[in-house]
Amino acid sequence: MKVLVTGSSGQLGSFVCERLAGSHHVLGLDIRPQPFDSLKAKSIVGDVCSKENARAALSGIDAVVHCAAQVSVVKSTEDPISDATTNVLGTVNLLHESEQVGVSKFVYISSAAVFGNPKYIPIDESHPTDPMNNYGASKLAGEKYARAFSKTSSMTIICVRPFNFYSPRADPESPYSGVITRFVSRLREGLPPIIEGDGRQTRDFIHARDVAEMIHLVLDKDVASGEMFNCGSGNSTSVLSLAELAISVSGKSVRPAFTAPRKGDIRDSLADNKKARGVLGFNPRTSLGDGLAEMFR
Repeated sequence: MKVLVTGSSGQLGSFVCERLAGSHHVLGLDIRPQPFDSLKAKSIVGDVCSKENARAALSGIDAVVHCAAQVSVVKSTEDPISDATTNVLGTVNLLHESEQVGVSKFVYISSAAVFGNPKYIPIDESHPTDPMNNYGASKLAGEKYARAFSKTSSMTIICVRPFNFYSPRADPESPYSGVITRFVSRLREGLPPIIEGDGRQTRDFIHARDVAEMIHLVLDKDVASGEMFNCGSGNSTSVLSLAELAISVSGKSVRPAFTAPRKGDIRDSLADNKKARGVLGFNPRTSLGDGLAEMFR
């Protein structure tokens, strides 16, 4: 199968390309040049918002994994037009062009941000969607278009909602980096991790490599069009526990520092991944401790 992976220069997209390359012919598409040497020969530069770029990349493609996105909550607030252009119009453009050239399977990578503040924990696939920010709203809009195309086109379209994924490939220089990347970056410099709020807020952390594994399963298994899967570890970790574990793994003699809570921050988030386990046979392999150790290596 020939598979187009959008966002292939990013943290998740690069892992997806690597995972699929063993069993499929992979082509990566990203607005940025490919930074990983092993993937450069499999990658082209292009914009999912461009009809011409999308159509050229889709030539001869059987399946699409759409990872490309504007992923910063902060940036989505500062520049909502750019956020919606990439996440909504880019997705619609890719869906339309994929249908036009006869793509058979389309995997849309959404986000747990579509849920907003949870009504219950753990969060299953039928949990109400009520985004708290522009990023979540744009990803939910992408989901809605994907579901609509699943009913009006012949493509099999599946949505995957990753929770808090991380890896050494996240950019520590970016002001929009996730909490694990920020903690590790500071500890590398001998500085204490800074916790926003009391640290009792909880998250479901999953390694990007495990997310890529679920995407591989979704692509290869016979899954009905319109299906939705949560992608999380199923383990709840407080931010304070994360900081303490990161300090322990780093070997540094520091204590966490605290600052004001982030405005609009969700208190708790935890994936119910029973559906992915049952339907796909998904089983996350990287523990948080092992993932942190990899970050420091």
